[in-house]
Amino acid sequence: MPATSPRPRTRLARAERREQIIDAAALLLDRRDPGEVTFEEIAEAAGVSRALLYNYFGDRHGLVEAMYLRAVGELDTRLAAVREGGSSRDVIERTVRVHLEFAAAKPMLYRYAAGLVRFPRFAEYQRARLATYTRTLGNGDMARLLAVGTGNATYQMVLGAADLDEYGRERACRLITAFIEGGFARVASAGLLDAAPVPMAVAAAATS
Repeated sequence: MPATSPRPRTRLARAERREQIIDAAALLLDRRDPGEVTFEEIAEAAGVSRALLYNYFGDRHGLVEAMYLRAVGELDTRLAAVREGGSSRDVIERTVRVHLEFAAAKPMLYRYAAGLVRFPRFAEYQRARLATYTRTLGNGDMARLLAVGTGNATYQMVLGAADLDEYGRERACRLITAFIEGGFARVASAGLLDAAPVPMAVAAAATS
C-alpha cells in the first residue's frame, strides 16, 4: 500500500496568514474567556504550528492586542455606516443599536472593544482613540471629560443589556439613547463646551 502523502499546506503571504489566524482565534474566543483558550487550540483551528503562532504574535498579549484591534475595527466600520443623516437623536439611536447588536452577536469580541481584556499597549490605543473623539467635541478639558464619561457609560450600559432578549434590548436602546441625548442637551444648555457638537460628533463621542 503506497504511503499517504501529507496534506500540503497552502502558502499565504504573511499578512494573509496573520489574518487567517486572527479569524480562527475570533471564532474560538467569541464566547469563551481568553484565559480558557490555549495557543494549541488556536494553532489547530488556524491550521498552523504553535511555533508559527508565537512567531506572528510573540505571546498571548500580542494575540489579545490583535483581537482588540479586530474588535474596534469591526465596530468602527459598523458605526461609520449609520452616522450620516438625521437629527442628533436619530444618529445616537442608530449607533447605540449597532453597539447592542454587536454585543449580542459577538459578546466576547465586544468585551475586547470595551477594553475589558487588557494588554500592555492598551492605554496607548485608548489615548489615541480618546483624542480623536475629544476633537469632535471641540477639544479642551471639558470635551475630553465628556468623551470619557459618555463613552464609558455607554459601554457599561450595553454590556449590562447584552443578556436581554430582543424586546429588552429594544427598551435598552431607547433608554441609553435618552440618557446620552439628555446628558448632551444639559451640557449644551449650561454652556460648558466651547461649541455645540454636531450630531455625528455626539454619536462618535458617546458610543466609541
